[in-house]
Amino acid sequence: MSQISLIGESGKKYSFLIQPITTLFKQIGAVYFITNRTTDEMNKVIHQKLYVGETDNLAKQFDHPRDPILSRFEANCICVFPEEDKKKRQKIESDLVGNYNPPGNA
Repeated sequence: MSQISLIGESGKKYSFLIQPITTLFKQIGAVYFITNRTTDEMNKVIHQKLYVGETDNLAKQFDHPRDPILSRFEANCICVFPEEDKKKRQKIESDLVGNYNPPGNA
């Protein structure tokens, strides 16, 4: 399973697991980052960061295949940081939004 390190506005690094957007998740609390993964001409993988959120149930968060955020930005990956504590999830979400300012969070 691939991972990506994302950095918050605070400078803290978070290690996210990269999954296809079609992944069926178990019921877990997590911070998630929706991305559009592409490969450049040098064969380097690039993740366009589209939306960051948090949930207490990742299994239900994406149970609608035509979620407007996913289709609007042509999302194809979801990066997941498991965290059961709601306050910690909210703090991480805010930290990441502060650094990346994803278009889906505007």
